[in-house]
Amino acid sequence: MIRAILFDLDETLHDRSGSLPYFLRDQHQRFREVAPVSIDDYITTFLLLDQEGRVWKDVVYAEMIRRFELSLSVEVLLQDYVTRYPIFARSFPGVDTFFAQLPPGLPIGLLSNGRTTFQRAVCDAIGLSPSFTQIGISEQEGVRKPDPIFFLRLTDRLGVRPDEVLYVGDHYDHDILPARALGMQAIWKRTGDVPLTDTQFSDWCHLPSPLQDLIRKENQP
Repeated sequence: MIRAILFDLDETLHDRSGSLPYFLRDQHQRFREVAPVSIDDYITTFLLLDQEGRVWKDVVYAEMIRRFELSLSVEVLLQDYVTRYPIFARSFPGVDTFFAQLPPGLPIGLLSNGRTTFQRAVCDAIGLSPSFTQIGISEQEGVRKPDPIFFLRLTDRLGVRPDEVLYVGDHYDHDILPARALGMQAIWKRTGDVPLTDTQFSDWCHLPSPLQDLIRKENQP
């Protein structure tokens, strides 16, 4: 029986890959020192170095400054990213509707790798912070996915056993495999045109059965 639900953030609830180019375009336009670099090169290079969020931005910006010979400091660009990116952060279509239909009182947790202040700002920006009973972010916790300690720490806080948790994440090795190894029911949020099954989906507007069942419980007469 599912008694709690646990989510990854980036590319699961937060459409990072869709939001990030809008921020980068804005950053390129605001800094005159970047003007000699074409906007396409600026965005493409950042995304390549970023490796889907796995490389922290001080490293990304240091390499961009070197490659493009920019007269800017890492600190200036990093601070701009930290403070302004959340303005552009958006959730995937259908996420808000899904959360609005979850049963009241259902324990809901967030499990995210990243910097604490930044990830919390993203949660605030996409309007989901009030929905979470517990939030765990790797910098604050001192442990990162796929370490099972991170998963167990959140289930303890939610007051449930791992086998009572439904986990939703986008990274197979960091989310799905460790969650299943602990006995959780795990659903893979994937990118692209993939078949909808009980264990995977790509669109929050077309949900797999385990997520539909949670909503049905709330909407039953």
